[in-house]
Amino acid sequence: MNQDNLTQFVNLFALTDTAASQRIMERLALVLRDPIAYQQAYAEELAERGIETALPAQELRDVALIDALWSEDFAWENDWKDSPDEMAQYINEMLVHQGRTALLDEKLLARSVATGPEALDIVQEALEPLGLALILLTLNSDSYPLSVVNEAQAEDARRLAKELGFKLSVY
Repeated sequence: MNQDNLTQFVNLFALTDTAASQRIMERLALVLRDPIAYQQAYAEELAERGIETALPAQELRDVALIDALWSEDFAWENDWKDSPDEMAQYINEMLVHQGRTALLDEKLLARSVATGPEALDIVQEALEPLGLALILLTLNSDSYPLSVVNEAQAEDARRLAKELGFKLSVY
């Protein structure tokens, strides 16, 4: 594991919150270094997800990424039935937590009744004028674990995730 790549990757989500970045990096470094130790250390949290048995290393890394970002309010799990305006509420909370000033117009998105992937498309289109990209974190579930990065850094997020062994999609 390349520590510089991990730091750069985490900072795409945490921006200038160095304390949160450090906590996320420690957690992700553990899952990358020793998946068994990670599963033991976070057994209670994994049990809340319904995970009580050992997971394959890739799946555990992906769950760890989602949980690490979510624990610091840099990601959330969106239900597949949520509409774009409901998604915008969660996104705006995260954007505020990231220290960003540009927010999505929830009223504009309320005009759509789309759900699922169609809603993700609508939200991504609304993020583009703000210079942001929607990130879909990998999880075999009926929810969509989502986050946001600067659009100019979306390819860096994809590349670093791959180098570190995480899976994500830039929506």
